[in-house]
Amino acid sequence: MEKRTIYRYLTLAGVLPFVAGVILPIAGIQTVLPVGELHALVGSYGLAIVSFLAGTHWAMQLMAPAKTPFDLFVASNTIFLATWFAYILLSLPWALLIQALALLALLHIDHRLRAAGLTSHRYFGTRVGATFAASISLIVIFTTS
Repeated sequence: MEKRTIYRYLTLAGVLPFVAGVILPIAGIQTVLPVGELHALVGSYGLAIVSFLAGTHWAMQLMAPAKTPFDLFVASNTIFLATWFAYILLSLPWALLIQALALLALLHIDHRLRAAGLTSHRYFGTRVGATFAASISLIVIFTTS
């Protein structure tokens, strides 16, 4: 496996818990023993992913502050904080919907970073696929909860 493309495999593997949150209930699995209810696990995982993606934006801001199209510290942190507040204040289905919207907002930031030449076309393509798979999964969970 080429080091330069390992992010593609890791990104796609990172989508699996979201997809499992849709498929496992169809198979009758609602709980993952001993850790808890499946959709709550997806919610916790989604919050971690939003935090991770915001962190990658922070890294880009630190590496190339003059090239970033806007302050990524503020933009990404605002998205993460909104997601976190939704997670602690709203019911789980609504928090999952907010996570889907947050993933799309972070993808928009990645689009702007791609336009500024800070990321590659291949990286952005991987992010598009992963974001849509995760967001659609979260929306399906929202509509079935």
